[in-house]
Amino acid sequence: MAVTDRSVTSRIVAQQIEFVMHHSVSARTMRRRLQQSGLSARRPLLDLPLTQNHILLRRQWCDERRMWTVEWNEVVFTDESRICLQHHHGRIRV
Repeated sequence: MAVTDRSVTSRIVAQQIEFVMHHSVSARTMRRRLQQSGLSARRPLLDLPLTQNHILLRRQWCDERRMWTVEWNEVVFTDESRICLQHHHGRIRV
């Protein structure tokens, strides 16, 4: 299951093993076994590591637009974040 669906937690794998094999396995043991098999959990990257070239290009882009006044009125800023307050939106974070 963990091989085909990388979003499955070690707790869910442990529950499936207990259901199928009728043998209790802790989530911690499952994490260790998955790690030993090269299937360790992945944490989301909080920020992108910037190379010196990226930093230079960003600085150049900002410098070119430093004196913009009227042009900024034509720019549309978007945020791709999605917030659902009423119910779970069904997305799975990896």
